[in-house]
Amino acid sequence: MALHSHKKSKGASLLPYIFIFSIILIFVISVVLSISNFIRYRNILEEYSLLKEYLNSKLSNYEMKLKDLEAKLGPNSLVDKYILSANYINNFGVDLEYIMSNLEDDPGTGYFMVFVIGNESSWFTVKKGNQTYFSRELKPGLSKYKFYYFKEPRIKTNYDIIVPSDSDIVVGKPGRVYLLFFGVGSTFHPTKVVYIDEMKVENLKKTFSLYIPGK
Repeated sequence: MALHSHKKSKGASLLPYIFIFSIILIFVISVVLSISNFIRYRNILEEYSLLKEYLNSKLSNYEMKLKDLEAKLGPNSLVDKYILSANYINNFGVDLEYIMSNLEDDPGTGYFMVFVIGNESSWFTVKKGNQTYFSRELKPGLSKYKFYYFKEPRIKTNYDIIVPSDSDIVVGKPGRVYLLFFGVGSTFHPTKVVYIDEMKVENLKKTFSLYIPGK
């Protein structure tokens, strides 16, 4: 009986030590886990910092390229000034050709111009057989083109179209197109104004009784 009581008291005396050991063990494990988590957190922060620096460097590089591109292509840039200059020169050249075309009005030539009435454009084609000499949409009003059916002008521009006197005409909108003929021997004033009310007119010379010297 006494032996049993002694063992019981000895076991009871060990309980505080076991409890303290458990607490210490839990504390150690917590510290280890905390240190491990702290190390992982620091690694994550370092990776984040490296990634941030990489992205910032890339963004900075792209920003520099964008500014460089904007400087080259934006308003008042070299490319912008080049485009403006090219357009100016192109428009100036076209206007100069038109001026030269109007300065030349030799009475020894014969030509006609096209006038489109209304507010819609009309397709206009001059052809003979399988050969097409002109085919383009003309805006309302008097066209800048001159179609020479007898002799070429002394000063030829892109507005001067050479066509046979027996050419055919095809219009996109019959009833909206007039032809103004500046006959041979006339200067700056049309000798005949004809109204196109059909889609196709065959043989200009025969249909409109054009005067062709020597023929």
